[in-house]
Amino acid sequence: MSKSVKVIFLGGVGEIGKNMTALEYGDDIVVVDCGVEFPREDSPGIDAIIPDITYIRENRDKLRGIVLTHGHEDHIGAIPYYADELDVPIYGTALTLGLLERKLAERGAKCKLVRVDEGDTVNLGAFSVEFIKVAHSMAGACALSVTTPLGVIFVTGDFKIDNTPIDGKKTDLQRIAEIGAKGVLLMLGESTNVERKGSSTSEMVVGQGLESIFVSNADKRLVIACFASSNYRVQQILWLAEKYGRKVVLAGRSMKGIVEVASRVGELQIPKGIIVDGIGKLPPEKVVVVSTGTQGEPASALNKMSRGDFGKVSIGCDDVVVLSSTPIPGNEKSIYEVINNLFRKGAHVIYEAMNEVHVSGHAYEEELKIMLSLVRPKFFIPVHGEYRHQFKHAEIARSLGVREENIVIPSIGEVYGVGRTCLKQHSNVTAGNVYVDGVVLEDGNAVVSDRRSLAEYGMLLVLASVDTERGVIAGDCEVIARGFNLTDDIESEIRSVVRDTVNGADFDAESLNELTRTVKKAVRKLFYRDRQFPVIIPIIVQD
Repeated sequence: MSKSVKVIFLGGVGEIGKNMTALEYGDDIVVVDCGVEFPREDSPGIDAIIPDITYIRENRDKLRGIVLTHGHEDHIGAIPYYADELDVPIYGTALTLGLLERKLAERGAKCKLVRVDEGDTVNLGAFSVEFIKVAHSMAGACALSVTTPLGVIFVTGDFKIDNTPIDGKKTDLQRIAEIGAKGVLLMLGESTNVERKGSSTSEMVVGQGLESIFVSNADKRLVIACFASSNYRVQQILWLAEKYGRKVVLAGRSMKGIVEVASRVGELQIPKGIIVDGIGKLPPEKVVVVSTGTQGEPASALNKMSRGDFGKVSIGCDDVVVLSSTPIPGNEKSIYEVINNLFRKGAHVIYEAMNEVHVSGHAYEEELKIMLSLVRPKFFIPVHGEYRHQFKHAEIARSLGVREENIVIPSIGEVYGVGRTCLKQHSNVTAGNVYVDGVVLEDGNAVVSDRRSLAEYGMLLVLASVDTERGVIAGDCEVIARGFNLTDDIESEIRSVVRDTVNGADFDAESLNELTRTVKKAVRKLFYRDRQFPVIIPIIVQD
């Protein structure tokens, strides 16, 4: 039997998003989360980035189940793309599974979903997984205490220590302390907000900030944008709307869908008659629009409003628009473009840079110290963050008594074996990015690389016909450039290289496909000297 538990990092380390970790002991594997990463500027035209699950495919017979910490996209969003392959029970709390079920339905996929409550324990082969309540920016978030034959592995998940949560459900520090007192072999700790000093602000503070906006803008229409999954934020808006006599209009398909799910599973209380289908003849002071689009997403309701393309709501000087969010790194340009457009339409825009209208769902430095102090792990691995976040979290662990040799900062694809006395690195596994553009791309890396080249260097099309009997080019070739300037000298060189390559080919041994590849290589060499890399597309046909 194994002398160590393997911890396999398939996503969520060295990055924020795409969280996926596998735990393996003997013939049993349990996967924790399976999320997406939103596309970046260096992945043009991509809908989502998901983990490479090659290792799970190769060991499919060992997979016993998937356990989910909570329902945010970066923790559940990849499951619908792999639903057919991940044919095992998936465990999560009510809201987590409700959101996942909705995403599965959108893609016509199905999974075996098993609901658990905070405090429940499920047995999966050699593993026993306890779900422990933690506060976060949405309901149903849990840390995981995974009992293995060699000891406990504690996974914090996304958490904060909020003493005044909206639903009254605090992080269960007592249970975490009990687990720590019994002994924890390894802790995987989220690192997102390690750079922020002190402690995070309670979600209740946002409610107070929003109420002041309701009061000071009593004669204006309010448009409040927030993450659709932030059911605590939406709940406070609903309560305030009822208190100040406003009707609520939900803008955005995901907002409507998630409000329905959260209400159905009991994580959102909707005052009777507060939500209406449209504005109709309601005066501005009697309406609050709750919208998607906090990250500047092109198809979101708020972005459409800012461009004047959202038929149900036309933004003007009677509107106060509140962005109750903080920019996800990489989205700043899109967000500020939306804000600029809203100002141009005459709206008064309130965002985090101006008011306290958003708080983070992730623990700050002092909360991370509290968690480490309660869990008291022998070994520690910082996760859920870029390298600098992991590095700083490792420093905190050392300052609290975790020995330096008992801490590692992992990268995607790395595997560590944890035993009772040591933490050792094993051979890496296949891992990385899989790209989604409507469907999962077979060779996504090549597609994205071509798109980057197209965006930066343009495209070169070379058309030529060949006389295969004589083994020479028939006539001249045509050269078409798009996205860059093609000088007469370079065009002449290209024609010459194509002619020489075709005329020097052995047509008995070389098919047209092989000749096309040879021409492409020959033309590409002409651009190396100037460090240009256009996408080159030769089309060689038989005359």
